[in-house]
Amino acid sequence: MILKNRYNQRKTEFFAQLDRGQNGEDIKEIKNIFEESYKDVFEKIEKNELLYDSPLNLYLDKLTASIQKENPEIPRNLSILVSRKNEANAYNRGEGTIVINNSLLNAVDNEDQLVYVLCHEMAHQTLNHVLESVKKYVKTNNSTELKSKTKQVKKQRYSRKTSAENLLKELAYKNSAVNRAKEIQADSLGYVFYSRLNRNPKQVVRILENLRDSDKESDSLIVDDYKRIFDSFKLSTKERWFKMESFDEYHYQKNTKFNTDSLRTHPNCDVRIEKLTRIAPELETEAISVEFKNLDSESFLKWKQSAVYQNIQNEYFLKNYGNSLYEALKLYNRKPDDQLKKWISLNFKKLYEAKKAYRLNKYVSQVSVVEYTDSYNLFSTFIFNLGLEDLEIINKSL
Repeated sequence: MILKNRYNQRKTEFFAQLDRGQNGEDIKEIKNIFEESYKDVFEKIEKNELLYDSPLNLYLDKLTASIQKENPEIPRNLSILVSRKNEANAYNRGEGTIVINNSLLNAVDNEDQLVYVLCHEMAHQTLNHVLESVKKYVKTNNSTELKSKTKQVKKQRYSRKTSAENLLKELAYKNSAVNRAKEIQADSLGYVFYSRLNRNPKQVVRILENLRDSDKESDSLIVDDYKRIFDSFKLSTKERWFKMESFDEYHYQKNTKFNTDSLRTHPNCDVRIEKLTRIAPELETEAISVEFKNLDSESFLKWKQSAVYQNIQNEYFLKNYGNSLYEALKLYNRKPDDQLKKWISLNFKKLYEAKKAYRLNKYVSQVSVVEYTDSYNLFSTFIFNLGLEDLEIINKSL
């Protein structure tokens, strides 16, 4: 409730700011767009998908304040929210809010890299990229079309969250060439902010490389791994659990969401690295790393170590039981412990309930050679090959 009240106040202040700078017709349309964006935030707050007052938030707020202290041009009224979403990403919502996905901590190697991510998103806000895109859209498109879109969003009660997100993202990224230019601008200004903090410049390129590779699965499971895991549970695996059908029969396509101000996808990270090193050649100087030691704070080390466990918990909380189980099994295979065994047990119980209700497809993606790794496809095969009796036996053993 505290966070919701706080965002109602932020909305009031933001809309008052818009009133002071726009003409009547334009402001009405701009507000319609951001109104849907705020509804999206409120819905995520209601579902506890966005966190505000957690210890991680406090740590990020402290980093934010340290960046602002050395960069007075950065707006003061920023709000940092933590999302439970399982994606190594961060984004700016355009009205002073920066969202950091918890999974981003899996992609950063040290605190310097995390600080640059914050600098990049602060640059988007300082340059008003999202708001300027919305203003331009309103000016160059007729209001009838825009009103039609916003009315459609309001009518779609059950899918409004997705529709509201898509509307704002469409407006912000309608022109891909403009989008690429904005990302380069945010990289450049973000580096200016970062360069005032006495942190290692080499880490700027490193984090972009990490984000480029963040979709590559860093761990995997083979049949022998499942046998070893289940041996530890005093269970024997069955050959039929891992029998895969022809991949040609599978055509499942996973929905890929479009990420506002995404650090890793807009545009290609290799292009951004090339552009940034042209602007700041020192980023490629090997000797520069000798001058800086990555002395991570205790807070960073704490959150970095817990990030993978938090990701498993978040996926469970978001009812992504298949993903939560898959990540827990991969980690348990490398480093067995009772906490992971607990999450494995909780997820198997949920999948048993889903199997009984003929809703397993809702929680586990089916095999797709195009979309998923061999490791995930084996996991999917394994889960769908388990019968109710198999799941009952597994649950009793955990």
